[in-house]
Amino acid sequence: MSDANFFELKGQIITDISNLRFESQEVEIFTGSNRYWLYHLQDCCEYVRIVKIIGNINDILNEEIIFAEEDAGANEPDWYDEHYNDSHTWTKYVLKTESASLEFWFLGESNGYYSESVSIKKI
Repeated sequence: MSDANFFELKGQIITDISNLRFESQEVEIFTGSNRYWLYHLQDCCEYVRIVKIIGNINDILNEEIIFAEEDAGANEPDWYDEHYNDSHTWTKYVLKTESASLEFWFLGESNGYYSESVSIKKI
């Protein structure tokens, strides 16, 4: 297992994505020869999970990824109307093929003393 970069998915063909659903705390992306694990290593007083998925997983499977973007520290999305008193961090991921796109958002919340970030490993 090694650290990975989400941008590595560009040019690859995704064969499966698992655990991509509302409130999931991790996602696995499978390519022909690799598995990418997006997760948050829980410490104490934080909560990181998926809160929004835009697009259909099946539409990007088995096609070459022409665009892969991670936006850690993304701006507050206009579709989310909750208000926070504590610290929070948005991480947005986007995958595009010639014919479709998939976007998913992690929200990390804490009291401000703990990490709210998403990590990526290649397995």
